[in-house]
Amino acid sequence: MEAEASDLVLFFGRFHPLILHLPIGFLVIAFTLEVLSRFKQFQAYKPAVGFVLFLGAVSAVVAAALGYMLAQAGGYNEDLLAIHQWTGIGVAVASVAAFLLYRQQSKKPSLIIDRAYLSLMSVMMLTLTVAGHFGGSLTHGSDYLTQYMPNPLRQLAGLPPKEEKVFNKITNLPEAVVYTDIIYPILDARCVSCHNESKSKGDLQMHTVEALMKGGEDGPVFVAGDPEESHMIQRIHLPENDEDHMPPEGKSQLTDEQIKLLNWWVKEGAPFDKKVAEVKVDEEIQAVLNTLVDPGANMTEVEKLLASEVAPASEQILKDLHSEGVQVMPLSAEIHWLQVSVPQNQSGDAVMNDLGKVSEQLTWLDLGGTATTDEALAAVSKFKNLTRLHLENTKVTDEGLQHLKDLPYLEYLNLYGTQVSDEGIQQLAGLKNLKKLYVWQTQVTQEGAAQLQEALPGVEVNRGLSPETKDTMETAEEASDTSEKAKELAEN
Repeated sequence: MEAEASDLVLFFGRFHPLILHLPIGFLVIAFTLEVLSRFKQFQAYKPAVGFVLFLGAVSAVVAAALGYMLAQAGGYNEDLLAIHQWTGIGVAVASVAAFLLYRQQSKKPSLIIDRAYLSLMSVMMLTLTVAGHFGGSLTHGSDYLTQYMPNPLRQLAGLPPKEEKVFNKITNLPEAVVYTDIIYPILDARCVSCHNESKSKGDLQMHTVEALMKGGEDGPVFVAGDPEESHMIQRIHLPENDEDHMPPEGKSQLTDEQIKLLNWWVKEGAPFDKKVAEVKVDEEIQAVLNTLVDPGANMTEVEKLLASEVAPASEQILKDLHSEGVQVMPLSAEIHWLQVSVPQNQSGDAVMNDLGKVSEQLTWLDLGGTATTDEALAAVSKFKNLTRLHLENTKVTDEGLQHLKDLPYLEYLNLYGTQVSDEGIQQLAGLKNLKKLYVWQTQVTQEGAAQLQEALPGVEVNRGLSPETKDTMETAEEASDTSEKAKELAEN
């Protein structure tokens, strides 16, 4: 078992991030001055190279030593750490050697020494770049430099397209897996960047279930069923400026809702495979969970259609329809879906061509009381976004209903007072969104209505007062009158 590093070693090690920027700056400046001094107009820079290179070499040695001390704290990916450590040492060695060659070249110029010096300076810059990259990967994650790289550049670099971290909306809340669908997305967005396979602060990884259950250097991060004793929950509730607060100050913080969900998960035993329906959910948590649900998850197809955007109809076409006496109004001020009503003194057949010009926006159509015929319904069949259709007291028959069978969003149809029958309404069996069908004073029978309802369990067929119902009510009224008269005679 490896001995733990002393506090003094770790204390000095923490100065590594502060010091390491010095050699980077000094050595880059020294290399730049050296290159420029090779040109006649910049030869005056040559004497400064030695001093800047000396500062870079000294700070590189100090940074390498402090980095070694910091590494004793552990919690870093061993492969990345090894590369960063040895390239960092390489920078220190190369910079010291380059400074010594510079001094030698200054005292006794030599082409061989000069070439070796330039080669060593180039190797130093290359090693510095590699050390810096892997140092950033250790501190910020392996994808730190490429995380926000635009996709065109990623493609040139041979990297996969950038994946955006988003909170996917839940479509079926009771069936959602608590950890997979609710808890892990929070950890992934707020915690995994510092606790993953390549970077494990506090020797803690949270990118897999196994790693999370293993815990870190302080032991398990949660106690199932007891949030108050769980380190993860305790650190979340610390003041943001506290050194142990998580996420660290400066990082994106958890929202109040996310904290409530993490607390709830631990309180309910930190389950990894249970669904929402299988755990206790109080009113407060239910309110938070509801915000994670896709608002369109429980919407009908018709509701989704009307909630979608549609382009506005041409103003000129709307004016033409108004000039013909047709009433055209939007369903609301915020959307462009239209409701159209044709006056009863007009023929529905006559305006069909003009209505076809707003077929995309037309969703409610009232032809009730007009002289609309089966021929006009052939044009109506092209109004694919129609959800409500009034055909009461028109000349529509069974033959015309065949034109309505392909309206995918039709949910309301009024055929009151028409000549339709059982045979005709069976043609509507394919309208899966049909919810209300009115067939008062038609030839539709109870048997025909039942047959359609068997094909479309969600439809309500309203026949009004059937002749049989009227006869029953009349018989009941007559019996009541007879009873009243008999009672009066008995009293007299």
